[in-house]
Amino acid sequence: MSVKLVAGYRPGAVGRLLALQIETYAGDLGFGRAFEARVGADMADFLTRYDPGRDLFLLAVDDDQVVGGITLDRGEHAPDLRLAHLRWFILGPKARGQGIGRALLTRAVDFARGHGDAEIYLWTVEALPTARHLYDRAGFVVAEEMTAKTWGKVMVEQKLVLRLS
Repeated sequence: MSVKLVAGYRPGAVGRLLALQIETYAGDLGFGRAFEARVGADMADFLTRYDPGRDLFLLAVDDDQVVGGITLDRGEHAPDLRLAHLRWFILGPKARGQGIGRALLTRAVDFARGHGDAEIYLWTVEALPTARHLYDRAGFVVAEEMTAKTWGKVMVEQKLVLRLS
């Protein structure tokens, strides 16, 4: 696999990232229709206001196929807050275990630093130890934790934060 990281929107990429999210979390965690509807709506909202000068949309591409990606949504909050929301960080099964996830996350952190952000945050669930390992290595810490049934089953949801300044 010779994966390249490609910044910027390309037709079909959001759909492929959504499919990877659904395929992964339906299989691994049993997430269903509510998850797909919410993530799809959030992705569509992001895409309508996506600004490549402000937001990061970074894809992992192998032989012209999207096998993963990560986004930094910097337009969700007022600019003076200097917040970047890390979203939709996903890799397909064949792309895992090769350092691609670490490379995507590193590029996202570098992007936020380069744009003067004070903090990157994300929401995740405790039941994803591999992703959590990447976040821990990058310096993210748990800022908030709650037990909820957001995706149809009771899980521990966590807000992770990386303070950049």
